[in-house]
Amino acid sequence: MAQSDIVTRFVQLQQSLSPLRLYALVDGLQFCAQFGQPCSPRNGFVTLFAGTPDEALAHAGPWLIDAEQVGEELVADLAVLEQTLPSTSWLIAHQTLDGLAQLLQLNLNTELPDGRTALLRFWDPRVLITLAEVLEPTQRETFFAHIHEWHLLSKGQRVWIGRQHAQA
Repeated sequence: MAQSDIVTRFVQLQQSLSPLRLYALVDGLQFCAQFGQPCSPRNGFVTLFAGTPDEALAHAGPWLIDAEQVGEELVADLAVLEQTLPSTSWLIAHQTLDGLAQLLQLNLNTELPDGRTALLRFWDPRVLITLAEVLEPTQRETFFAHIHEWHLLSKGQRVWIGRQHAQA
């Protein structure tokens, strides 16, 4: 499924499930490597590290990007980035940009068995696919509950995860 197919899927879903929005979740470090400029707070861009202890690392962390607000040219560039580096996934959800960013922030940290806290790099498609495979069904349902469909590349193949299709 190419980027245009994601847009096609999004449009198809919007016809029966509006209002839906299309977002890209992007690794800030990979974005900077590809485009020569860091992600920064601006129209259509929100860092998931805002207001967290990791805020100083926002340039290298996860950024949620609203496809409608940034336009077709950047969406096409993000599709190229997705093909080039393990850096981008696509989310179809009902929430606003800020609302979805807040919900995703709730999943940034996880508690390890020894009680320590670790950053859960779910914005990396390699981590996300593994996460979807290892979570128990109720954990998977909770983690993906606010996302209608989450599209990513796994080993060069397009897969999607969602409320009604939580198997990757």
